[in-house]
Amino acid sequence: MNKEKIVTLARGIDEGAFTYQLFQKAKKFGVWNPRDIDFSQDKEDWKKLTPEQQETLRIRFSKFLVGEESVTHEITPMIVALGKKGWIEDEIYLTSFLWEEAKHVEFFSTILKELGETGSIAYSSEEHLDMWLNVLPNIMNKLLDNPTNKEIAEASAIYNMFQEGIQAETAYFLMYEGVNRLGLMPGLMQGIENIKRDEARHISFGTYLLQKLIREEPEIYQFVEDKMNEWWPIAEKLMFNNNINSTEVDAFGIKISEVYEFAKRQFDVRLEVLRRAVDSDKYIANLL
Repeated sequence: MNKEKIVTLARGIDEGAFTYQLFQKAKKFGVWNPRDIDFSQDKEDWKKLTPEQQETLRIRFSKFLVGEESVTHEITPMIVALGKKGWIEDEIYLTSFLWEEAKHVEFFSTILKELGETGSIAYSSEEHLDMWLNVLPNIMNKLLDNPTNKEIAEASAIYNMFQEGIQAETAYFLMYEGVNRLGLMPGLMQGIENIKRDEARHISFGTYLLQKLIREEPEIYQFVEDKMNEWWPIAEKLMFNNNINSTEVDAFGIKISEVYEFAKRQFDVRLEVLRRAVDSDKYIANLL
């Protein structure tokens, strides 16, 4: 019987902890219901889209679902790992993280159903499926036994920095530059706004966690940078198969070169904030 596992009775909750503050934000801003969103205008707007635009959105919705369901499956090892470390405030926050990812699955499933579409995993490329269904689970499953700080860092890097901070942020960019710029599908964009707000907290958590680990073991920064550089070519490939025919301009008139520039900025920003690990206390204060 491990009585030391229950730390809240021994020391209480650190209400000033960054992750506990994130939990407060999740309770305040993360309480939204995909089923409350009105998709009636989206159904009408869907009919106005060209066949190429509809097919482009089918691809993107399907890819979103692969990603959102995958992270819903795979976050549990992170919760277990941080719980074993006794980081109760981090563990508490991650419970909201899991709940939010499940809602994101529900949102994209709901909009496909409302539009009379089913989506298909066939829209995902081999690289996309490998990243979500092989690479991510393999990294996360390392956390189930007795994970090192480096293994926790790798999990957060692929999850929070690469997949949420680069790939998901780039996918939102495509939505804003596509249907939103045309003034279409308000229900879709309401959901995207909510998801983006949720995942901003997720990225902040990853930044905090990685900076904490880097402060403990400075060599972890170079390890994370090497991993991010290893994964970046995959992100490049995915930009060119995120629309039909892998053309230079998508069905909404978005130049793939602009998508690349946006994603590369996200990549550079994620690494830059991690380089500031020695000043992370000041940085974390600015996140709240």
